[in-house]
Amino acid sequence: MDLPTSSYHDSLEELWDEEEEPAEVETMMKVVPSVYHQYLDVFSKVKSEKLPPHRACDHHIELEGSLPPVGVIYSL
Repeated sequence: MDLPTSSYHDSLEELWDEEEEPAEVETMMKVVPSVYHQYLDVFSKVKSEKLPPHRACDHHIELEGSLPPVGVIYSL
């Protein structure tokens, strides 16, 4: 099974910020299977606390025939 590669990172070193502790990186490499090491930034505590960067385009999905339901909205 081939996993898609990420075009955002060229190496594992680029995955961590200067803020990332080496002990945390080593722990993640032990816990996460080696197949997923290219995606270690997903498991980063430091990066999980930041918002993603703004991009030039937004993703928008248009669903045909979908309208919001019409009716009374009840408070819970």
